[in-house]
Amino acid sequence: MNLRQMECFLAVADELHFRRAADRLRLAPPSVSEAVAGLERSLGGRLVERTSRRVRLTPFGAEFAAAIRQPIEALHQAHRSARLRSVGHRDLVVAHTPELGQLILPRLVEVWPGGAADDDEARGRWRPVPMHTPEQLAAVADGEVDVGLCWSVPEQPGISSAVLGEFPLVAVVRASDPLASRREVALTDLRTRQILITPRADNPYLESRLQADITRAGVPHTHIEEVGRYDELAVHVATRGHVGIHPGPIAFTNSLPTVVFRPIADASDSVRICAITRAGALPPSLADLVASLRSIVGSLDIDDKLT
Repeated sequence: MNLRQMECFLAVADELHFRRAADRLRLAPPSVSEAVAGLERSLGGRLVERTSRRVRLTPFGAEFAAAIRQPIEALHQAHRSARLRSVGHRDLVVAHTPELGQLILPRLVEVWPGGAADDDEARGRWRPVPMHTPEQLAAVADGEVDVGLCWSVPEQPGISSAVLGEFPLVAVVRASDPLASRREVALTDLRTRQILITPRADNPYLESRLQADITRAGVPHTHIEEVGRYDELAVHVATRGHVGIHPGPIAFTNSLPTVVFRPIADASDSVRICAITRAGALPPSLADLVASLRSIVGSLDIDDKLT
């Protein structure tokens, strides 16, 4: 009996789509296909029927999915409960997006070194794991991660999202750009400019809001260009003279004096830095960690960076 094979099969049964099932499990689609095929071989019967247009369960597959769903969920629940009970005896796992890790975790080391001294040992150790937002949501729900550090997220069943701080969306421009003389920049001012953004595939919710704002402002999508990473965006602005769009905390990690940051006046909403945990009461050490993260983010003075 192979638990991973059955988890892959249940994801396919729920999604009726191998790629979506793979995304949900954070696996490659061929791995999910092979897992289901292996399970079919071990059972001696077809679980799913696949055509170029659709995936559907066979009657045997539907019966098997119903039989294993509750026991597997009970196993996952037992694992999550055991992890919660063991919080005081193991490292807390802090997942983070690359940018927020660079911004926040060095400050967390200063206030919570992670067991370097006796008093720190009493608070508990923590260890960071880089992980994009969709993966964080799944890992927190599964109990593999204690707290996730990410940008704005929508409400998710079983997930509690604590807003650590709110920041504006900003335009990143050269100090010599005419836009730099303004206190704010509107997206409608950028209709004729080439705009640089970082890939937001790691946070579909934030990406969808940004794209909606750009469309509403009448900015042609042909004027939008992605650069590889957030830490490259300011460099591209400085060397190419384009305008970047990014959450305001980029100003804290920028080291180029030739670029400045201006709030975007017509953005639909602020950008939130969130700590996500499983819903319910937090163990004391985890609550203490979230409180430390909130204090760190609350100390970031974005107004000082935008003047």
